[in-house]
Amino acid sequence: MISHKYGFIFVHIPKCAGSSIEKAFGHFDKSNSRGRQDHRSIRMIEKPFSPIKAIKNTENIKDTIRRFREHFRSHSNPNNKLQVSADQFRDYFKFTIVRNPWDRAYSWYKNAMRDPIHQKNYQIPPDISFDDFIRKFAGSGYLRPQTYWLENYNNKVELDFIGKFERLSQDYAHICKTLGVDTPALPHEVSSGSATKSDYKVSQATIDFVSNFYAKEIALLDYDFAKDSVMTTK
Repeated sequence: MISHKYGFIFVHIPKCAGSSIEKAFGHFDKSNSRGRQDHRSIRMIEKPFSPIKAIKNTENIKDTIRRFREHFRSHSNPNNKLQVSADQFRDYFKFTIVRNPWDRAYSWYKNAMRDPIHQKNYQIPPDISFDDFIRKFAGSGYLRPQTYWLENYNNKVELDFIGKFERLSQDYAHICKTLGVDTPALPHEVSSGSATKSDYKVSQATIDFVSNFYAKEIALLDYDFAKDSVMTTK
């Protein structure tokens, strides 16, 4: 999300309260349709654009293709086409909200299980278990590692602030203070459905699978299953 009004770039990682932040800052004012969220990675916004860095590795090449494809396709939300100049990219406050990968994956699973359109678009069986779901879809689509959204063309994470879903109220207040705005109410814009502690019971093998698959972001973002996740073992 790019906000010229407030002078920031928000990297919206799926299932990390990003829709609530976009709603609070008016990103949906021109659209109430499906697909109104801005899930562009930092590479898809970064300026100046360097063709040499763009072909540095596979991930850079893929995001360069996405970058130009997004520029030319139609958007249900015109705010998703906003761009920045090189000076704005340098000067705007760049931030994101991250989430521990165990709960983020489960939240996306719950979202898919209640949404037939997601099931159709991503070919998700409507009766698939979370254990099977994460093994099938880990690393693809919305379940790409969070580092995918955060790394620039130098393959470094160079944002001004990384907040955490697990301390959302505190970090959201810090973001608003940094921007010099009153803290707008943070609505629960997209819900994965009601869940209780018992809903988050998974096998130890699945916990270990997520830990291994997303080891890079766990280390980078300083996450620990016992401390940060609401999941418990069966």
